[in-house]
Amino acid sequence: MFIALGRLPDHPDALARASRIAGLAPSDGARLLAGTFPRILLRAAPDPEGLAAALTAEGFLAWISDPAQVPTDARRAVLRGLAWTTEGFEAQDAQGGTHVCPFPAVRLLQRGARIRTTTDLETTTTRKLDLGRAVLSGGMMLTKKVTRTTEHTTHAKEPFLLVQRDDGLPDLMIYEHRMNYQCLGPAMGPATLANLLLLTARFQALCPQAPLDDRVGRPGFVAGLPMLGVDPVDLGLHLVSEARRRGC
Repeated sequence: MFIALGRLPDHPDALARASRIAGLAPSDGARLLAGTFPRILLRAAPDPEGLAAALTAEGFLAWISDPAQVPTDARRAVLRGLAWTTEGFEAQDAQGGTHVCPFPAVRLLQRGARIRTTTDLETTTTRKLDLGRAVLSGGMMLTKKVTRTTEHTTHAKEPFLLVQRDDGLPDLMIYEHRMNYQCLGPAMGPATLANLLLLTARFQALCPQAPLDDRVGRPGFVAGLPMLGVDPVDLGLHLVSEARRRGC
């Protein structure tokens, strides 16, 4: 169980207070709580409920989370397309499933990006002069085959829009390069990123109750999170979602 803070109280020594309650050195507390909130104060605590209560009593917005409960795309519907209806939309996932969602069920829109890493292996075979073989074969075999395998790793940034629901059904993930944007109608253009931004604006207009939060995409937000054995982007999305539930 980890301890997260949604915001600091309005005290000049708030960072020092958080560090003292958590049993951290002031410098460690300042490092962990630097940057955009929410932040993770402790990755594990012997008495998480007591620690969260002590922080709350001091004016901190604190809560407990379990890394095992952090949602991933395995628990979301990764969309390929959608169609608007009178009261909402019908979304299609990669497996051909349909997800019906009324507009009022959308509670939060989160914008961010993942870094996709792919590794390709390239095998090449060349012939190389081999003097030893030439001597042994009486000059009949002058070369030998040399096979070499080279690993090429590429990193690509893929923006996304996460449509989060409050009706108990799976959240909806929309990746820039995996979505069919025909739902935009005549507004659809040739650039996928521009289409994703248009689709985001469409959701904002149709779901005015759902705020758009881009904290996961801000520089340093995800990189500043501690390693908890889960995908850092999913961890960031979970933190922002929980912070929004608590009004920050």
